[in-house]
Amino acid sequence: MKRVMFSTFLVFAIGAGITVAAAQMSEKDPAVVEREVREVFDKWSTALGRGDKKTYLDSFWNSPRLVIRVANGEWRGIDAYRKRIEAAQLPPASPSDYKNVEVVALGRDAAVVTYERPAPAGATGAAGESLIFRGTAAFIRTAEGWKIAAWHAHSVPEKSSAH
Repeated sequence: MKRVMFSTFLVFAIGAGITVAAAQMSEKDPAVVEREVREVFDKWSTALGRGDKKTYLDSFWNSPRLVIRVANGEWRGIDAYRKRIEAAQLPPASPSDYKNVEVVALGRDAAVVTYERPAPAGATGAAGESLIFRGTAAFIRTAEGWKIAAWHAHSVPEKSSAH
């Protein structure tokens, strides 16, 4: 009887262990991380294009260690960036403006997104060429979900775009 109970327990424990291991593996699957981060990136870019400052700002890490370097500015910490955005008009954009979007999982709790999008109409480089923005956003998984912990974007001549 003890053998039957022990064997039953052993089978149950091994089965439960396999189930837990499978769940942990799926949580670490780079494709899952990349899909989750892409969803947040799309929500962030949509909010930017619609001028939805609350959703846009909620996409960033609520930390004094947040780093933003875009256009001609740099902000450190969510409070500094929030002040900047609340005083500004968000540039119009559409999620379809984002090209060459690549999401790379760096582990189960970190990922990087790179992208290109057109610069605002009329923006030109020193030689009069059309410009695009290239950006990189570093995402981290927080208790509140995926957040942008660092973001950098700069303009380059459109002809240098990777295709």
